[in-house]
Amino acid sequence: MKTCDNTSVGIVITDRQGRFLMFDRATFPPGTAPAAGHIDDHGTAEDAGRAEVEEELGLTVTGLTHVAGGWRGNRCRRLPGARGTGHGWTIYQATVTGDLIPSTRETKNVRWITPGVLQELADRTVAYAKGSITDAEFEAAPGIEPVWMQWLADLAAIRIGPDDLLRVDQLAR
Repeated sequence: MKTCDNTSVGIVITDRQGRFLMFDRATFPPGTAPAAGHIDDHGTAEDAGRAEVEEELGLTVTGLTHVAGGWRGNRCRRLPGARGTGHGWTIYQATVTGDLIPSTRETKNVRWITPGVLQELADRTVAYAKGSITDAEFEAAPGIEPVWMQWLADLAAIRIGPDDLLRVDQLAR
C-alpha cells in the first residue's frame, strides 16, 4: 500500500451559470466533491491540479487561481505519511476546456450542481455528522465529502455554522 505524501490539491470548477462541477467519489473517502488528489510526483501543486482534472474529468485546465488552503487532519486510503494523518491542501478555482470524459475508476455521478443543491448536500453532511444518517446511508447517497466543507465555506459556496463545521471536521479524521 502507498504511503501518503501529506499534500493534496483540490480544484473547484464552475460554469457561467454559477454551477459547480462535482462527482461522487468512487473510492474512499465517500462524498460528493470536486476534482482532487495528492501532489505526489506531479511536481508543483499547479501541476498536480492540472493532472487531477485531466485524470478524473478528462478536461484541460486553461487557468488556475489559488483560493484557499492549509492543513486538514483528513484521512485518505493510503498509509499515514511523515506528518501523520492529514494533508497540506492547496485549493484552486479553475477554468477548463474540452469534453467531459469522467474516470470510471475515480468518479461516479459527475454533474453540474447549482448553489442550492450544493447547500442541500452540505446539509446532508451536517446531518451525517450529527448522527441522523448512518454510514451506509451516506455512502449510498452522499453529501459533500467532509474535508471539502471547510473549503466550500471559505469560498462562501455553502453556509455552515462553526459548531457544525467542527462536527464535520471530526468525520474527516
